[in-house]
Amino acid sequence: MSHSRLWVFSLIIWLVLSAACPLQQGEEKVDWNCLLTFRFAESLTLKGKILTQNPPKELNLVLVADSQMVVQSLSVDDQGNFEYLQNFQRFPLRPFVRVEYWLEGVLQNGTPFTTSKREFLYEDNRFPWKTRSQAPFRVHWRQGDLQFAQTALNVAREAQVAIKKMFPVEENRLIDIYIYETPGELRQVFQNANPSWVGAHADPDLDVILISVSEGLDQRLQMEQQIPHELMHIYLYHYHPTAYANLPPWLQEGLATAVEFYPNPEYYPLLETAWKNQSLLSITDLCQSFPSEAARAYVAYAQSAAIVQYLIDQYGIEKIRKLIDAYGEQMECEAGFYRTYGFSLAQLEGEWQKARFGETNSTQALANLAPWGILLIFVLFLPLVFSWRLLSHSSRKEVA
Repeated sequence: MSHSRLWVFSLIIWLVLSAACPLQQGEEKVDWNCLLTFRFAESLTLKGKILTQNPPKELNLVLVADSQMVVQSLSVDDQGNFEYLQNFQRFPLRPFVRVEYWLEGVLQNGTPFTTSKREFLYEDNRFPWKTRSQAPFRVHWRQGDLQFAQTALNVAREAQVAIKKMFPVEENRLIDIYIYETPGELRQVFQNANPSWVGAHADPDLDVILISVSEGLDQRLQMEQQIPHELMHIYLYHYHPTAYANLPPWLQEGLATAVEFYPNPEYYPLLETAWKNQSLLSITDLCQSFPSEAARAYVAYAQSAAIVQYLIDQYGIEKIRKLIDAYGEQMECEAGFYRTYGFSLAQLEGEWQKARFGETNSTQALANLAPWGILLIFVLFLPLVFSWRLLSHSSRKEVA
């Protein structure tokens, strides 16, 4: 190869590498050692050393979590040592998020520098977790033997098969399932931000499921309620990420509740009682949010599951997929439903109630008004009857 060709070839390689690994002009890469520790929901400590001949005159810690960046100024001594302490009350991190961090600064000669990036998982480390994996699931638990963990994995795999028939998605992710002993322990993860009746939670974008399974003979039944429910949230998110945040609660929670292997046995009597008491919730109200009060929230879950199951039975799962597509276009709750099914949410309520309870709203309303109608007859018409009889009696006396 001639010298000219060798020079051109070297230039091409340099240009390619420069394009692939760009650096700011004049910026240097600096090595560093560090030790990061944290106490969940309390504090984070980072200690380390910048490995340079002269300590930098400016040093900053960069933290990135959930696409949000935080920059904190650090003090550094003559040997390049630094220490950082952060209280999570002032700088809360989202539980189970992965946090990327590195250092940036300016050397004594004015040259900017940056270090390599590192990351940590902001896991709930209040407890010593045991772990068992079976792709695509990884179970973390505290109490119980391997059979306990394997039961959770088996339930997750069964739920995955059922859900993927409804919403096929690719299996290219690991889903973590954390099993707490009580709902109270689980709610502490979110600093009691969730209602007091919440016993399970999913973060679909993090592929994390939190459930609570108490001791007892019904542990598998608890798993068969919670794991399929939360797993549906994960798969709904990955099936249509742009639609997930716009799905109305009645559809999102209705699908998650309907897929439970062992539905809450209280749901059926709750619906029957709500129907008789005329306290069923309007589906248009469930387009926005569920009630925070436990009793009404349970009715919302039961009603949403029943309505979603009715839609699947009557119109098929393909229609549900088209409905999700409509919400993926950011359509409003009523508009997306009408475009998909060709009738309104109010008509859906009427259809479902007639199929579920065997009568329409108007029939039930008339039945409930019947006692008041009888009372109205006594109040209005009996005085008229007595008045007419008195007048008739008076007329006869005058004629006599």
